[in-house]
Amino acid sequence: MGFNNVTFNDEQIKYFYPIVKRMVRKIVVKMPESYDEDDFVQVGMIGLLKAFENIDTTKDEKAFYKYALLKAKGAILDKLRSVDVVSRYTRDKLKSISKAHKEFLKENIFDASEKSIAAKAGMTMKEYHKTMLEVSNLDIVSLDEMLEDEISLQESIEDKNSKSAINILEESEQINMLTKALSKLSKIELDVLSMYYYEDFSVKEIAQIIKKTQSRVSQIKTNAIIKLKHLIEQEYTKY
Repeated sequence: MGFNNVTFNDEQIKYFYPIVKRMVRKIVVKMPESYDEDDFVQVGMIGLLKAFENIDTTKDEKAFYKYALLKAKGAILDKLRSVDVVSRYTRDKLKSISKAHKEFLKENIFDASEKSIAAKAGMTMKEYHKTMLEVSNLDIVSLDEMLEDEISLQESIEDKNSKSAINILEESEQINMLTKALSKLSKIELDVLSMYYYEDFSVKEIAQIIKKTQSRVSQIKTNAIIKLKHLIEQEYTKY
């Protein structure tokens, strides 16, 4: 059933503003230079406004609000990508880190230390930590684009409606593949991914829960995503 209250009025603004503000605090881990939180909140609110301008009144109200918030999130991510450009140097370093992860996993080493990963990637710990900090704002889509791997983690774990996340496997095989890959992550990696992607905690909140710095949580999250990409790729090649 559709709904009638479709105007983006003061009441709607009061309802959505704190939700979008929380969304910004979760997504924007490291604020780009010359920008502040309010800049990104405004971008998100504009995304919401566009959703209301193109509203389908035949949709269920709850479904529309979910769609509107996705539009807000998309607008925030688009803005973040446009202003927080990762340098070629950082891209190359991230690819070296990704390659190091892949080599360890080929040797069935699933718990390589950051020191070992940095050494195999041919960089100092200072360079490693700097790289991980530089990419702390990247979402799964951006990491997929930067690493340019055959397997898209975005398709594997975020496309819940796809019957074949990598266009080859049936849904049951996809779930089985992801389950096997997840089982090889460490407990802290699983906890961070679960809290961030499924329980909707921000990096700051996760840091408080697990008693780590926000920078450390960002590193764990990014490392876990890279590692998971390669673990899924390993499972994929078995089919």
